[in-house]
Amino acid sequence: MGKGGGSPAPVQPTQQTVTQTNLPDYVKGDFQRLLARGEAESKAAYSPFRGQRIALPGQDIKDSESMVRAAAGQGIQGLPAAQAATAANIARAQQGQQFQSQDFDSAAAQKYMSPYIQNVINVQKQQAVLDSDRQRSARDAKAVEAGAFGGSRQGVQEALAQEALSRQLGDIQATGTQQAFEQAQSQFERDRSSQFAAEKLGLGAAELGGQQAAQLAELGKAARAGDVEAAQLLEGIGKSQMARTQAGLDTAYEDFVRQRDYPREQLQFMSSILRGVPVAPSTESQKFQAYNPIQQALGTGIAGLSLYKGLMG
Repeated sequence: MGKGGGSPAPVQPTQQTVTQTNLPDYVKGDFQRLLARGEAESKAAYSPFRGQRIALPGQDIKDSESMVRAAAGQGIQGLPAAQAATAANIARAQQGQQFQSQDFDSAAAQKYMSPYIQNVINVQKQQAVLDSDRQRSARDAKAVEAGAFGGSRQGVQEALAQEALSRQLGDIQATGTQQAFEQAQSQFERDRSSQFAAEKLGLGAAELGGQQAAQLAELGKAARAGDVEAAQLLEGIGKSQMARTQAGLDTAYEDFVRQRDYPREQLQFMSSILRGVPVAPSTESQKFQAYNPIQQALGTGIAGLSLYKGLMG
């Protein structure tokens, strides 16, 4: 090799020191077993919990839900009857007001007057005419006896008698009609009073029926509230049972978790013990002399060193 320019070769170390730290023999086995167990635990398969986690509703809760659903669907017993009774009372009251507004007019008089009243009046008139005829015959007989038949005096008497007959016939007609009218009015008043009484009785009965229907509706409402309360009590019992069941399921799951994690807890416990042991690791140092076969071949003299430098130059 020449002495030309170039990068100098790196300086080789003359010696090396290797240091090893070892655990003491009295704890070395413990640490090795701990590591082996930890590795095995880390490779363990997942263990799922195969038990029940959530408590299901019991029969009491199902029954309470059915009771509430039935109460909500059927409504309040007696309420339709109370509504119908109220509507009927309103209709009756309106009819009573319409009847009270009626008066005894000519139409009502015609309705209540006897259809035979005129026949009775005509009979009375015929009787009056017959009486007048008999009186005229008597007067004629007296005039004949007195020799005044056909005279002016007889004519005056006949005129007065005819006038009296006409007035009597008018009185008979008026009196008969008035009596018939009064009788019709009296009958109308009796009928109206009877109808008032019947209407009042009917309204009273309807009002009583409405009150009874309202009471029935209140009883239905109370019964419904009782059903709902009973359902709530049953639901409370069911929830208590469900809570106890859930507590048992939670306990079972907690036991499973404790059993599953027990090996890991033991590893942690053992690890904490080992970490607390005062361990002073032993240290070993070894020194190694750098080996150069050329230098060894040339020797350690001055000549050899010069030759070595020349070869390395």
